Amino acid sequence: MVGTHRALLWLSRGSDPGSRFRFSRMHAPVFAFILFILILQRVGFEVLGTGSFGTTFLDALTLLANSLAVGCCVAASRRGRRLSRIFWLLFASASTLELLGNLGWAYYHHSHAVLPDAALFPSLFYRLAAAPMAIALFLSEEAKTSKLESLLDGCMVVGLVGVTTYQLQMAELNAHDPKIWQLISVGTAVNGILALVAIVRYSLSAPGTLRGLFARQSFFLTIYLAVSFMTSVVDAYFSKIDASFDLIWIIPSLTTAALAVTWRPPAAEEEARVQRISRRTSLLCFNMTLATMVLGSAILGLRLANSAHAVGLIALTLVLFSFAVRSALMQDTQEKYLAALQESRAELERQALYDELTGLPNRRLFAERLTQVLAIAEREGQMVALFYIDLDGFKPVNDKFGHLIGDALLKRVAHRMLSRVRKSDTLARMEGDEFTWLVAHLSHEKQAGQLAQGMLQTVSEPYEIGGLTISITASIGIGLFPDDATDAAVLIQQADSAMYAVKHDGKNGVRYRTEAVFVKGD
Repeated sequence: MVGTHRALLWLSRGSDPGSRFRFSRMHAPVFAFILFILILQRVGFEVLGTGSFGTTFLDALTLLANSLAVGCCVAASRRGRRLSRIFWLLFASASTLELLGNLGWAYYHHSHAVLPDAALFPSLFYRLAAAPMAIALFLSEEAKTSKLESLLDGCMVVGLVGVTTYQLQMAELNAHDPKIWQLISVGTAVNGILALVAIVRYSLSAPGTLRGLFARQSFFLTIYLAVSFMTSVVDAYFSKIDASFDLIWIIPSLTTAALAVTWRPPAAEEEARVQRISRRTSLLCFNMTLATMVLGSAILGLRLANSAHAVGLIALTLVLFSFAVRSALMQDTQEKYLAALQESRAELERQALYDELTGLPNRRLFAERLTQVLAIAEREGQMVALFYIDLDGFKPVNDKFGHLIGDALLKRVAHRMLSRVRKSDTLARMEGDEFTWLVAHLSHEKQAGQLAQGMLQTVSEPYEIGGLTISITASIGIGLFPDDATDAAVLIQQADSAMYAVKHDGKNGVRYRTEAVFVKGD
């Protein structure tokens, strides 16, 4: 217990709030009670021996320690939330299975019944206790794991435990078999894998609730591994002291109680956490864990299949089927993530290049298309017209009737203007009530004036919006390539200047930049 105490002190200085052991005066009675049980067990064994009364006394203490572990885990689950609650409920389940196994042995001891060599119970409960422990290793703070995926992960764990159940039980029932070392190795390997995975999960987890819980699980599984290995070796090769040495089996239960009673949820469980490793590395570790479990279960299952044991065959089938379905779900999830990523990128691109209100290209996309169109026009010797359109009377409408009517009016205006735009043209909203219209492949400059007049008439027709009849006009400035400018920015400036000239001269009209031509709207 000195080593355990030092480990507890080391964990109490950890940096993760979920992994620190918080000692308080309230914990003192619990630790005193644990120490009392250890002392009472040793004294009872020395005084009462291994007779009927002594065995009953030791069984009662073991059951008391199991009950204490279950109660402390349930209490810890009530203090936690979400993942931490599930974690402690899994710990409570494992302790409950240990309790059922000890109850079975206590019954056999008390009734002096003879346990058949091929009996699965009560040893089966001890081996099944590894299942909740293994399932806890699959807990993740990823919110997108479905309940079916979690169930299949659990099935793989249960299947692995089921495959090893028979081998591990034989290690107890045939303690003096010449091949006992092989059986001890199997049990130690299972416990060692669980302990190693727990340590890896702790090392790679981001600071937070689960990292602290994995620290506790790693500590417990290390203790359990040591106790299991030492008692198996002593039972097999040192039969004279095996009864006395088996008393240390009470330590895992008391360790569970100590780990649970000292746990407190972090003050900020929901704070944003920084990943210690990349998502790709996390997935690799997770899949390697699954592959290791399936490989191990397959090897053990084939050994059992040679002996025609139903437990091994059923468990192997369960593991392989669950792994196949889980792999299919993981592939489906990856495809969904990829599709969602593509949709997200498309949406981000749309938001970056298109106006949210009207759906028209925005200033950025218009600038890109203008540059491309001018480059083609220069190479092919074509004429391009840029129309800068500003709505007359929009601000009074927006101020008088509100932004909802103003936004609806802008949408209707954009829809009308699009009805006069060719597929090869570009109509964009620059800002507010200003629009630009890019037309390529003009035959002569007068064609630009004709197009502008048609657009002006379309925009100036009355609008029926929300029971209101709204009339507005537009001022349109025209810039021509290459007559007015050969640079995109300069061409925009020229068209904008022509538009402001229309505004200055009374609005509702069209003006070329290079000529003092002003056409008054009807």
